[in-house]
Amino acid sequence: MAQARNRLTDVVVKRLLSRQQAGMHPDGAGLYLRIRDSGGASWTFRYKHHGRDRWLDLGDPKDTPLAKARVAARAERSKVDAGRDPIDERRAASDQARRRGTFKELAQEWYEAEVVGRLKHPEVVRRALDNYLLPKLGRMAAADVRPADCARLLDGVRHRYPTTANDLLRHLKAIFAFGIRRHRVEGSPVATFVAAKDAGGREVSRTRALTRAELVKLFEAMRNEPTFGGDNLLLVRLLLALCVRKGELVAARWEEFDLKGVPDEGPVWRLPAERSKTGVPQDIPLAPVVVSWLKTVQQLAGASPWVFPARRLDRRTRTGHMAGDTLNVALDRLTTELEPFTVHDFRRTARTQLAELGVAPHVAELCLNHKPRGVEGIYNRHSYFAERRAALEAWADQIVQIEAGKSNVVTMGRGKKRAPGTG
Repeated sequence: MAQARNRLTDVVVKRLLSRQQAGMHPDGAGLYLRIRDSGGASWTFRYKHHGRDRWLDLGDPKDTPLAKARVAARAERSKVDAGRDPIDERRAASDQARRRGTFKELAQEWYEAEVVGRLKHPEVVRRALDNYLLPKLGRMAAADVRPADCARLLDGVRHRYPTTANDLLRHLKAIFAFGIRRHRVEGSPVATFVAAKDAGGREVSRTRALTRAELVKLFEAMRNEPTFGGDNLLLVRLLLALCVRKGELVAARWEEFDLKGVPDEGPVWRLPAERSKTGVPQDIPLAPVVVSWLKTVQQLAGASPWVFPARRLDRRTRTGHMAGDTLNVALDRLTTELEPFTVHDFRRTARTQLAELGVAPHVAELCLNHKPRGVEGIYNRHSYFAERRAALEAWADQIVQIEAGKSNVVTMGRGKKRAPGTG
């Protein structure tokens, strides 16, 4: 006897849903309105394949009206009549869709699942994705990325930025390992890659510090390059004078700065713990000339809450402050005869020049927000704020002299000059 069809009506479906009448309510030809005890509901197509009952979800009744559910059920019934299994075909299509997902989609899923909320500075990984991995691999299907694609990417970076190449290889390995666990890819194209042969090799501590003579040449090159920009020049001055990390300064807000100061303390930048790489807050004294630079920066920033606002909105990171690689790109465009250096070398440069000025080692280390080691770090909680202010004021004055083309040193507490590197 033929199975009755079209038992349900729109009115009946609406009534069953409003009453949350749990059960399998047949419409005929294998289509059911399934209402769960929990209150959820779905259209369900019931069929047999190799003698086994199978149940296929056809959608939510709130989104799929009865007429469309009947059309979908008839389409699935035609597959069953042809000896095919609709559930197996849906799974295969889903697997294929996952495999066809782009590298960008896989990388973004990895970033949100394993980086955000787990690493203290996810923005570092974000920059690696946006600046290197996604421009080269982003549009490719994740499953189609080959070892040769990754090798070309790493070869373009490792000779100039070996540490960055090692970081990129580590990120690639993590992304594809994540993709394997999530059944998005079958294997990793960088599974056999090693840093020593395929990326930047063994990392050694950098020792690069710019001499005063080199700083004179650098400032001259920055002034002579029309495209370098006044805001970039101010950023270089401040990075040197404040001894901070680039990320700490470019992401700073004006609310962190007191450019007037209070008696016995003076102007200060209160760098919060959550933005400090060490996780320790720091009150950074601001020398008079640094305050004047910051006031110029404030005029350039306009109404922005950021000290260095973004020049254009970055749709990838949605941050309102200057991108981390903006200064790097500007410095790379300069024409100089200087040995290669990185922005982070400015901190080593500042530390070296503080020593040249005669600043006590423990004070110089605190100027860089380095925690004292051993017993000294455990028991001595003195911030040496006054000593740091004197040191940073002397160093800022030296930067002014250097920018003016003078490379001689005036040691703190002494009136005589001496050349860099002399005793």
